[in-house]
Amino acid sequence: MRAATLSALLVLSAWVVGACSDGEEGSAATGGTGGTDASTGGSGGTGGDASVPPPTPPVPVTIGAWRAAVVMNASTDPVIGKVSDGSFTLPPVGEYLGLDWSDVVPGPSGELIEANADLIYAVAEVEVPTGHHVFARGDTVASFLVGKSQRQPGDFYASHALRVPVLTRSQKGLVVVRALGRRGAPQVELWSTNAEVQLNTEDVTVPDFVQGTTETRPLGVAVLNLTDGALGEVSASVIESDDFAATTVVHPHLSGSAVTQISFDLTPKATTKTELLAKLRVSSPSLTHGYDAEVKIPVVADGARYRRTRRSQVDGSTQYYAVLPPKGLPAGDKPGLILSLHGAGVEAKGQAEAYGPTSWAYLVAPTNRRRFGFDWEEWGRLDAMEALEHAQATLPIDPLRTHLTGHSMGGHGSWHVGVHFSDRFAVIGPSAGWISFDHYGGQPLPTGVLGRARAASKTLDFKENLANDAVYIVHGSADTNVPVGQAQTMFKELTGVVKQLTYHEEPGKDHWWDLDSNEEGADCVDFAPMLTLMQSTQRDPTWLDFRFVSPGPWVSAARSFVTVRSVTTPMENFEVTSTASGQSVTVVTKNVRALTLDAAALAKKGITSVTLDGTNHAVGSAPIEVGPKSGKRADLSGPLNQVFQRPFCFVWDDAGSEVYRDYVSLLVSWWSTIGNGHACGLPLSKLTAKLEAERNLVFVGTKSPGGLPIDWSASQISIGSKKLTDAALAFVYPKGERLRAYLVTTAGSELLLYRYVPFSSRAGMPDYVAFGQSGVIGSGFFDAEWKLDPALAEGK
Repeated sequence: MRAATLSALLVLSAWVVGACSDGEEGSAATGGTGGTDASTGGSGGTGGDASVPPPTPPVPVTIGAWRAAVVMNASTDPVIGKVSDGSFTLPPVGEYLGLDWSDVVPGPSGELIEANADLIYAVAEVEVPTGHHVFARGDTVASFLVGKSQRQPGDFYASHALRVPVLTRSQKGLVVVRALGRRGAPQVELWSTNAEVQLNTEDVTVPDFVQGTTETRPLGVAVLNLTDGALGEVSASVIESDDFAATTVVHPHLSGSAVTQISFDLTPKATTKTELLAKLRVSSPSLTHGYDAEVKIPVVADGARYRRTRRSQVDGSTQYYAVLPPKGLPAGDKPGLILSLHGAGVEAKGQAEAYGPTSWAYLVAPTNRRRFGFDWEEWGRLDAMEALEHAQATLPIDPLRTHLTGHSMGGHGSWHVGVHFSDRFAVIGPSAGWISFDHYGGQPLPTGVLGRARAASKTLDFKENLANDAVYIVHGSADTNVPVGQAQTMFKELTGVVKQLTYHEEPGKDHWWDLDSNEEGADCVDFAPMLTLMQSTQRDPTWLDFRFVSPGPWVSAARSFVTVRSVTTPMENFEVTSTASGQSVTVVTKNVRALTLDAAALAKKGITSVTLDGTNHAVGSAPIEVGPKSGKRADLSGPLNQVFQRPFCFVWDDAGSEVYRDYVSLLVSWWSTIGNGHACGLPLSKLTAKLEAERNLVFVGTKSPGGLPIDWSASQISIGSKKLTDAALAFVYPKGERLRAYLVTTAGSELLLYRYVPFSSRAGMPDYVAFGQSGVIGSGFFDAEWKLDPALAEGK
C-alpha cells in the first residue's frame, strides 16, 4: 500500500518534491546485514598522525527530556519558518508559537511520543564536549534542524540502520527534530565522538561470496564526515589479512557534515570458510587519523541464493542484486533470466527467498537502491536495468529467454519498466501491481511543462509498447493493499493490444498468498503457470512490426533496430511505427529529429531496404543515421534529473553564504539515505580539471560563468526577457561530453534552495525551474539546440 503522501513532511516545502516511495506491505521475509557502528583510529597510512590522540568510540548523548509538541496540519507548521530565520529558541513548557509544548522522557531506544498528527517536534539543547561531534539515528524522522541552515534527513522508513551528522561545529547546540506523525513513536538517539569520520557498519552493502570463487566484488559502507570541511582524496582500503588481499579505491572529495556511501574492493584469498572478515580503513590527507572498521562477509554454498554486488554507473556506489541460480539445469542448456522486482519494505534478498529454484533460469532481484527506494521509477528504473545488464554480461545467460515480473510496488515496476523497455523481455508478469500514481494513490499527475518532465509515470500512455510481449497478470481477488481493480483495469486496457494476454485472479486471496506451504516459494510471485509460460517463450531481438512510444530519449531511446537520438519538441511523446513487407521495412516517425537504424540487425532478418518517412535507404553493413548530430542527444538531453544519472559532484561557492555548503551537505546525505548513493562535494576553490573531466558537476551558489542562455547575479535571475528577484533557480546545461547543473539564488534568498530536493520518484523537473516564496515562477525546456524557446516555457 502507498504510504500517506509525505510531500509536506519530508521537505521544507510541499510544492517541489512529491512523496518518496511506496508504503508498507505484508510480504516476504526481508534479508538484512548485521554489524555495529565502528570507527577506530588506525595507525599509519595516509592521514595518520601519531602526535594526535586516537579517537575514542562513540558514547551515547543522554537527553533527560525532549521538549515536544505536535502539528496537526503540516501546511500550517509554525516552527520551520522560525528555525530558518534564526528566531526559534528552546520552547517553554506550555504554549509557544501556538503549540502546546511538554517534556517527553525518551524510552530505552529513544522513543518519543505517538501522535495522530502530521508532525511531531522534539527539541533539546545538547552539550558537545570540546573536540567532539554528534551524529544521530532518527527513525520516522523527516529531518534534523540545527541553526538557520544545517539540515540532515532522518530515516523515514525506520530501518534502525541510518546515521547522519547533527552537530559538527559548536560545543552547544539546539537540536530540532521534525518527525512524522501517524507512524508510531519516532525514535531518536544521539552519539558523541572525537572521531573525524564514522564508518556506519549498520548500513553496508555486502556481497555473499560463493564457495570456490575468488572474483573481486565491491562493498559499500555509509561513511559520515563529522568535520565541517570537505575531505580530499579519500582512500577506501581493505587491509591485507588471512581472508582478503590488500586493495584501495580512491574517492574524490567527501562533503563536510554529511553521510555518503563509499566503495571498497574485496578480493578474497579463498572462500572455503562460511564467513570472512574484511578489515577496512578510510584515510585522507585531510584527516589526522585513518579510521578502521570490520565487516563480516558471508560465504554461501554453490547453488544457494546470494547477494551479488556491482559498481553502479549512475554514481559509482555499490549496489547489489540477489541471485537464485537454476537447479538441475540440463547439460548443455543455457539458462534464461527472470528479473523480479520487490515490493515496498522488502529486501532484494528477501524477494529471492520468495521463489523456489527453477531448472531453467536464474532469478535476479535488484534492490531499487533501498527497500523503498524510488517506486522503480527514476533511479529505481535505472537500477533495474543496470542489474539486468550486469547479470546478462556476467552470468551464462541466454538473453532471448529474459522475463520481467514483480510484486506490489514491484508489480508497478513491472508495468513501468515493461512499457519502456518491452523489447528486452519475452514475458512481463506483474503480480498485485498498481498502475501509476494517479490510478493508485489518487493524486493527479502534473500537466504542462512539469507533467512532461514526469511523463514516464503515465503507464497507460505507453501500453502499445507491450503489443509484441506475452503479458501475464496475477492478483488476489480480496487484495486489501492494492485493489484488484488495478489488475482488472490493465487487463481491459491491454485487451486487443497485446497478442498474448493472460489474466489470473486468485479467489479470496489478499495481497500476499501461497497455495501450498509445503512447496518452496510463495505462489503470488512464484506462480507456476506464469513461470511455465516464461520457460517456453523467447523474445525476438529484432522486431520488424511494432509501434514504439516514449516520453523522450532520456527515458527510453531504443526499440528493436531503431535508436532515437533526439526529438523535435520535449512537449510531446515521440512515436516510431515499423511495418515489414517481404524484404522491406517501412518506418514512420512522429516528433523524431534524429535517429539511427541498425542496418546489421535488419540484414540478419533478410531486410534489404528501409523506407523512412518516405525516403528509401539501402540496407548495408553500416548504421543508417538520419537527422542532425548537433544539440541534444539521449545521454545529453536533460531534463534536470539527468545530471544525477552519471557520477556527479556538488561544487559550492566557498566565498559565498554558508547556506550553500549546508545545502550541499543535505543533498549528499539525502542521496545516501534514500538512494544508498555516493556523491562528492567540495568547495569551488578545490575544483580541478581532472574532476571536471570525470564528473557531472552541480554548481551551488556560484557566480554566472556567462555564455549560457540563462544568466544570474546577486540582484536578479534572467530567463530570456523574464527578470526575477527574490528567487532561486535550478537548471541543466551541457559542457562538452558532460552535463552540468546550476542551483543558485539572488542575494538574501539562499534558503529557498531547500525547497528543491531532487531525489524522489516524483521530483522530476524540466530543464530549468525558477521558484520563489510563493512557488514555481518559471520553468521550461531548452529546444533541441539547447536554446531558450518561449513555446517550451511556463511561468507567472
